Amino acid sequence: MYAVVKRELTDVWIGFCVWTGPNRGAAQAARRKGTENFAIIGAAGLPWSTSVISICGLAFLLGFLSTVKPADFFRSVKHPASLTALAVCILALLGLFWADGLTWSERFRGITPMAKLLGIPILIYQFSQSDRGRYVFYAFAASCAVLMLYSWIALYWPGASIHYKADQPGVPVKNYIDQSQGFVFCAFALAAIAAETFRRGRRALAISCAIIAIALLANLAFVNVARTALVYSPILAVLFAYRYLERRQFWIACPALLAVLAGLWMTSPNLQNKVTAAFTQYKLAQQGQETNSVGQRLELWEKSIALFKSAPIIGHGTGSARVLLTRDAPKLTDAPAIGNPHNQTLLFVIQWGILGALALYAMWIAHLMTFRGDGVVAWIGMMAVVQNILSSLFNSHLSDFYQGWLYVLAVGIAAGTLRKTTDTQPRSPTAA
Repeated sequence: MYAVVKRELTDVWIGFCVWTGPNRGAAQAARRKGTENFAIIGAAGLPWSTSVISICGLAFLLGFLSTVKPADFFRSVKHPASLTALAVCILALLGLFWADGLTWSERFRGITPMAKLLGIPILIYQFSQSDRGRYVFYAFAASCAVLMLYSWIALYWPGASIHYKADQPGVPVKNYIDQSQGFVFCAFALAAIAAETFRRGRRALAISCAIIAIALLANLAFVNVARTALVYSPILAVLFAYRYLERRQFWIACPALLAVLAGLWMTSPNLQNKVTAAFTQYKLAQQGQETNSVGQRLELWEKSIALFKSAPIIGHGTGSARVLLTRDAPKLTDAPAIGNPHNQTLLFVIQWGILGALALYAMWIAHLMTFRGDGVVAWIGMMAVVQNILSSLFNSHLSDFYQGWLYVLAVGIAAGTLRKTTDTQPRSPTAA
């Protein structure tokens, strides 16, 4: 332990203090390692705090700038996953100039959620030269596992919560939507690790990963879960079965999955309340009897479509969604001033029209194609994209802080790791 601490402190000292001379190479390596450590710390803090990931993101950027080789970075940017993310950011930047009637502060407020996508090309470059991407996932998974245990404690002893909310039992920090997103992501990633390691004969590790994955899903079923998670979780389960089971086993697993879902429904008051509340709220919203979350979404979607129709090609400009959606709120009875349409596509088309929708779907498709291969890393990347696409049907999760950063970290690091693997594979000799 002493040797490990001493080595880490030595790396820190070399990275900060040595910039020239014969030890410059070692110093560059130490700075790269330190930069990656900020990604690890940020991933561990993401389920708990927005400040941690913000601070670590800034530190990571500074470390990246101190070690980047411009020629190599620009070659890395040619990766489709990087190019499409940059295209979205460029469109958001250009949209600042046709956002009429908005102050510049309102315009820049609209570009801020998209700026995090710049992390994808940076992460791809950084982790295409490193084999430490797995530590970022380990840190996030360990953090979610600790949060899961804390969630059970908070369910029975609400006073133990850091931020207690009477309407969100078992959610000690942040909110149940963020908690659900992280738990589902980790559960299916750990399930893939369990399947891969079991095939390789590492049964102790496989069983450990499977137990943690089941515990995370059990927490969702019996403690608290976002309704959006009830949409993407079964689809991810089917994709997992299709990927890791033989075809005959897959067709057996599908009805087994339905049986498991039916069993959870009968034994979990949490699931019953979440699903029945959604249908109840929909009926009440249709009847106009009360304002609820389902009714608000329907109203926001209707208004967003009308805004899209008024400027279908290039939209109303960056930052316009919040202003336009809240503009008439005081005129509507019991309608809260919500500036988010709770749908990622609608958020894009309000601001950038059809161009925005094309850029968004081009990025999602490019990222899906990046992870069409085999292996745990490809599965984690693909799962992050699929989860984000499905959850963005009912939320603007690419633009939201927690879900957006989870997407950037997963896609950027997984794509970089795959690129490193491809680059280091031996090339077959060509005929003379």
